[in-house]
Amino acid sequence: MKITLLKLATIVFFFSITSCKVVQNNYCTTTEKIFNLHEGMYINEVTTSLGVDPKDVYSIIENQTKVVLYLYKREYQSVDRKYINAEVSLRGGPKRYKDEASLYVVFDATTNKLLYYITDQGRSNGSKTINTAIKLRILNAQK
Repeated sequence: MKITLLKLATIVFFFSITSCKVVQNNYCTTTEKIFNLHEGMYINEVTTSLGVDPKDVYSIIENQTKVVLYLYKREYQSVDRKYINAEVSLRGGPKRYKDEASLYVVFDATTNKLLYYITDQGRSNGSKTINTAIKLRILNAQK
C-alpha cells in the first residue's frame, strides 16, 4: 500500500511539473530584435518577436492608430582602460546592455497591423536629418 501511494505521489508530482509553463517576462528587448520587425506584423507577432510585453498603449482617434510602447537597451562593449588604444579593444567581449529607451510601434487600429516604428533616439535625430536633407535640397537647387 505504501509503495502504491508513493508511486501515485510521484506521478502527480511529475505531471504537475511538466504541465507548468514557465513564463519569462523580460522588461527590455534589444536593438537586434527590433531589426526583425517589419510592416504588416500583428501586435502579437511583434510582442513575440521582441520577447517582451508592451509597457503602455496609446490610441490616436484622429488617424485610427495605436501606439504600443516597448522598452529596449542598446548593446555596448566594455574595454579595459589599458587596452583602450590597442587593436584588442576592437574585438568583441561579453555582451553588455545599457541606456534603457523607448520603442514606439504604431499599428493600424482597425487591422492591428504594424505601420511603422520609431525609437526615442530616432525621434530626436530625425528632425536633424530632415533639416540636413532640406539644406541639401536648397544647395542643389541653387546650382
